[in-house]
Amino acid sequence: MTTTALSIDTTSVLAEFTGGSSSNIAMMIGIGLVKDSEAVFFQYLGDDQTPQALMLPSGKPLTRMANVRLAEIGIAEDIGEFKSTKLNLVLESSAGNTIMMTSGLSTIWSQCVITALMGMFNSYNLETPFQLDTWKGTSKMRPCFAAIRCENQKISDQMLYDQLADARSDRDSAKVQAIMRDSVDILAAAISQVPAEVAIIENDEKEAKELF
Repeated sequence: MTTTALSIDTTSVLAEFTGGSSSNIAMMIGIGLVKDSEAVFFQYLGDDQTPQALMLPSGKPLTRMANVRLAEIGIAEDIGEFKSTKLNLVLESSAGNTIMMTSGLSTIWSQCVITALMGMFNSYNLETPFQLDTWKGTSKMRPCFAAIRCENQKISDQMLYDQLADARSDRDSAKVQAIMRDSVDILAAAISQVPAEVAIIENDEKEAKELF
């Protein structure tokens, strides 16, 4: 993975999402693709090109998407060489331009984001603009974490947070995925205004060998 300052085109695209000028260029951004890099956002440039770490002109990692709203949310199956399951978020700037952010469905980043978006669903409105912050943890695997703020207020859903924490504690990756899928269904239905059918998670699910 390359780690460079933002290119002219990239700067133009991200300016809207960080509080700058407008652009009509769409981007696809992966989360935490390189463990040893301080960057958290990586721009996908094409099938034959290495994703580019998104850095500010100061040399610091880009970590915040400001004044955005959730335009779409969904799950993509069997992605890439390892047939990964991905959470896809389409964020829209105040000018109506969009970027897609993608991460493994069961990653800590995705769990943080979904917990926050469910908090928005319960306490605010999914049309409400928000600020998305991302940072790296200090443990060996350096997972990415995320937080969403509306009107300077950090948003979360305590019940969902506890459910995911319990599933992680039990090392039950199947239950984590089931909780995440149900939550995404609820959020997607709320955006499209179509009722969601939420599956009941059985208590006797087999314990997974690995959390992720």
